[in-house]
Amino acid sequence: MIVLITTALASQAPPLDPATVPASATGHGPQSNGKEHPVVARLLVDRQSLKPGETARVGIHLQQQEGWHTYWKTPGEIGLPTEITWSLPAGMTAGEAHQPVPERFDQDGQVSYGYDGSVLHVAELTVPADAKPGPATLAADVSWLVCKTSCIPGSTHVELPVQVGAAAAPSVHAPLFDWWSQRWPTPASEVKDLVITPMLSVSGVRPDSTFRAALVVGRADGKPLEGVDLGKAWPLFTPITSGFDWSVDSTSLRQLPDGRVAAVMEATAYAPDPLPTTDRIGGLVQVKLGDAVVATEVTMPLPWVAKDAAVTESTDPVFTVAAAPPAPPTEGEPPVPEGGPLAIPAAAVPFGAPAPQAGLLANLLLAFVGGLILNIMPCVLPVLTLKIYGLVEEAEMTAATRRTAGLAYTGGVLASFWALAMAIFGLRSVLGMEVDWGFQFQYPPYVAALATIVFGFGLSLLGVFEIPAFGAETAGEHASREGPVGVFFSGVFATLLATPCSAPFLGSAIAYAFGAPTPTLFLIFTTIGLGLAAPFLVVAFAPSLSRFLPQPGPWMDTFKQLMGITLVATTIWLFDVLMAQIGGERAVGFLVFLLSVGVGAWIFGKWGGLAESRSRQATAALVGVLIASLVGWRFLDLRFAEAEAAQLASHTEELTYDEHLPWVAFSEQTVSELDGRMVFVDFTADWCLTCKVNERTVLETETVRSEMKRRAVVPLKADWTRRDEVITRWLRNNGRAGVPMYLVIPADRSRTPILLPEVITPSMVTEALAAADES
Repeated sequence: MIVLITTALASQAPPLDPATVPASATGHGPQSNGKEHPVVARLLVDRQSLKPGETARVGIHLQQQEGWHTYWKTPGEIGLPTEITWSLPAGMTAGEAHQPVPERFDQDGQVSYGYDGSVLHVAELTVPADAKPGPATLAADVSWLVCKTSCIPGSTHVELPVQVGAAAAPSVHAPLFDWWSQRWPTPASEVKDLVITPMLSVSGVRPDSTFRAALVVGRADGKPLEGVDLGKAWPLFTPITSGFDWSVDSTSLRQLPDGRVAAVMEATAYAPDPLPTTDRIGGLVQVKLGDAVVATEVTMPLPWVAKDAAVTESTDPVFTVAAAPPAPPTEGEPPVPEGGPLAIPAAAVPFGAPAPQAGLLANLLLAFVGGLILNIMPCVLPVLTLKIYGLVEEAEMTAATRRTAGLAYTGGVLASFWALAMAIFGLRSVLGMEVDWGFQFQYPPYVAALATIVFGFGLSLLGVFEIPAFGAETAGEHASREGPVGVFFSGVFATLLATPCSAPFLGSAIAYAFGAPTPTLFLIFTTIGLGLAAPFLVVAFAPSLSRFLPQPGPWMDTFKQLMGITLVATTIWLFDVLMAQIGGERAVGFLVFLLSVGVGAWIFGKWGGLAESRSRQATAALVGVLIASLVGWRFLDLRFAEAEAAQLASHTEELTYDEHLPWVAFSEQTVSELDGRMVFVDFTADWCLTCKVNERTVLETETVRSEMKRRAVVPLKADWTRRDEVITRWLRNNGRAGVPMYLVIPADRSRTPILLPEVITPSMVTEALAAADES
């Protein structure tokens, strides 16, 4: 829905004939000094009758005398919002009233937002399926404040008789509902051309304190916003507040280095008792896109905490980067307050090159190349090796069978990426969660399930049991091929192991996808999947390449068992990730469960072999599953353990670089306290194999340690193993949607940080440190 901004909405609305509204549904505010109240309220419905089981639109129409205006839900410096309390027949419900995009009023320097002339507040009316046919009455109590040079409160009670029965044609007032509905802000979930990020300056709002809230607005295509005047917030941003326990004192716009605009609200919290639990803060955003303006509302919860509670102050660039010099205020508009001191810029630039604004085609290329490189990352390499092994094992298969296997593997990869994209879409749109690449590895049940699958696959390769091929009728057929379904699930398996990795070129494409509309997200994920599947697909469709593959022979059994060992090693890695999440005691319970899985696999291999009948195989499988299920029910506890303080150094103590880097726990407060010292931040996670390889083969080398010691660099470790909103925000501010990410922050905070690629070398790190240390 595209909403056009206008300063004369009410004058364009279809006229309302008072004769079409019953007297009981028409209410006048109380007279004052013998004068007629300037507002008439009318209760309207858009249907001639209400059909059980369906919805209708019901609304309160306020007609104001010329020069008078009522107020929006967040009135501004003066005014009160219009309030509606519904009294409906049993079973009927009305949702929260929709309010159109307001106008801006300036009365002697006091700015407010509301409606001139007339306005229709519309709610969705739900009629229960068991509603009895016949007459019914809709009623509402309405109160408002109307102002001109002075302000007059008003209230009334209105009742509208209606019929409940068969479906009927639209009422005479339906065009009025349609017109005003076009003036509603677009739901945030439907806005595809903008990326709007809400954030708070504190982790919790304490009574009798000040805080800041912001909405960061940018175009999805990366282009700069049009028609933005940093000297005044309207019409780009209008605050939305709730409750009377806090107030927004001022609002300013500031341009961020990456072209986005931040609307920052300075607010004061009072001392409510008890503390509110449902407060929200945000704003109405109106941005010009071509010839139209998109309007949408974005809000976030306002978390109250006790007055003596510890809170974390954000050092996010949105709250610390200096605002651009404000333009001279327009007549009657208060000046915009200046921004705070310059701290860390909003985004770093890639080392050795300026930050490009890559478009869709460039990011599709990055996505394909990044997916291709995923095949040689530690996460995926064992799976790809096994698939190439499968081609060698079945060297005499027909060309058609090879192509079928290639397509099945690709189908498994793509289906998995589409499922991941659907999950991301659902979590973001339905539940409002902010998720990123590899987010599923932050949840213990997922890690435990994947570890179990990998362990079972490893046992199969070691010969504990054989996985029957779907559709095979004889033992020979089982032994000769795994079948298209098995190859499909190998593609799924490869994707499951790929998602904790971030290969070179992949980070930028993923970050672009997470900030783009949903169709673009799916397109980027599809392209990554095609890159991941490409090597196996090429070998399957190019028979001439098979001559480069080794010839089948006895070595293959040894190689197969070696691959089984690598998968058991992968299980150990996943167990280490899980133990970091659920703690040592619960991790032992998971080991007991894995032992039961091994016992179940052995039972299936012993009594459900490929030569056995289907019924015997099913019985053996059932016994194995039953054993694992009972043990899992008794010993599995996958809840997060209480977070333990990381055994890392403190930046206040003397750091020693002799044997290992003296890692300090990352926090925004630590970065702020280290102002004047160079900082190296390693954004990592226990489930990220690329991170671990980089740490052991690059960061912990003598070359890097000695260089950091010489330049007095403080190394910070930002651990993303568990969900962390602060780390997520830093990743996004620097164009990344996952780990690893490496950031060099110069001692002089006015200089731009340096962003290193996902795969690094010692020389890259030392050169970046030298560049950041240049005076």
